[in-house]
Amino acid sequence: MRRRTGTVVAAVLLVPVIGGGLMAYQSRLAAEPPAPPPAAVKVALAEARREIVPRYYASVGVVEAGRQVLVTAEAAGLVTEVAFDSGQTVTAGQVLVTLNDAPDQARRQRLEALLKNAESQLQRVRELVEERTAPRKQLDQAQAERDSIRAELAEVRALIAQKAIRAPFGGALGIRRVHLGQYLTPGDPIASLSDTSTLYVNFALDERASAEILPGQPVLLRFDAWPEEGFEATVSAVDPVLDEARMLRVQAILSPPDARLRAGMFAEVRVRRPDRAPVVTVPETAVIASAWGDTVFVAQPDGASLTARRVAVKTDARSGGRIEVVDGLRDGDRVVVSGQNRLSDGARVEPAGRDTLAVGMAGGPS
Repeated sequence: MRRRTGTVVAAVLLVPVIGGGLMAYQSRLAAEPPAPPPAAVKVALAEARREIVPRYYASVGVVEAGRQVLVTAEAAGLVTEVAFDSGQTVTAGQVLVTLNDAPDQARRQRLEALLKNAESQLQRVRELVEERTAPRKQLDQAQAERDSIRAELAEVRALIAQKAIRAPFGGALGIRRVHLGQYLTPGDPIASLSDTSTLYVNFALDERASAEILPGQPVLLRFDAWPEEGFEATVSAVDPVLDEARMLRVQAILSPPDARLRAGMFAEVRVRRPDRAPVVTVPETAVIASAWGDTVFVAQPDGASLTARRVAVKTDARSGGRIEVVDGLRDGDRVVVSGQNRLSDGARVEPAGRDTLAVGMAGGPS
């Protein structure tokens, strides 16, 4: 009983002491100056603006010469003459390779002699038939003999012509693939031949482009060999039938053709689409992509300062370093384009003098 009474007395005596300590601590906190607010984060700002954004269909195309072919042998034979060099420019009909045609020439001479004799025989029989001293059947036989020899002679002459391999049109030859003394069979390659006075680019687009692609539309091209230079072309033909992959095949003609381009080159292709109504756009660097969707930081006035607010946005096409925002922003909103990694929702921000990210990209390698 005495022990319990002593504990109660001690507790009663401690209450004034603890209360006095708390009052002293509160008085000291009140006397200290308040902590300064966190410093504003310097960021680069840009304005969302409503504008017409050019839209393009993109694809990869292949350059094709207006006329290009792999010259091949039509007949078998031994090469007796090679009349061109690699890279040579030739004219239409120019002989490139001659095959051995001596046996065929001998057959031609024999058949020419037989044909001459058959025509003389036909003329004598015709005179006899007119005099009624020979039957009509003999005339028919003589005429058939003459026609048979004539047909065989035409076949030999065609074979001789095939053994003089000629350029089907004028243009530039590729690397020579035949040598003197080589035996050729039908289909063996001689050299490639291309006429680059007209150049086309063939490419394919998704079938959804069918309603917007028409002959005469401008096409922009870029090549890896000249990445900073643009080339212009015009849609010249649209295939009315989709290919097996449900793609729309399109052909564009370069205007004018450029002598630096070669058949077979790959081209980055962009076809301008019809313009839509103006939409709100922001620099691409303003959009923060994440698994939960795209967001931007909008700098909103907060008294005399600015506060960054994270806003969810819905984006669409990109063009010229800007991106369409179809929902979430209004025309004139100021968005953060660099420095977002140091921000959180509600942080104070201060506009920087310039966009260091944009300056760095502009000064980087092209």
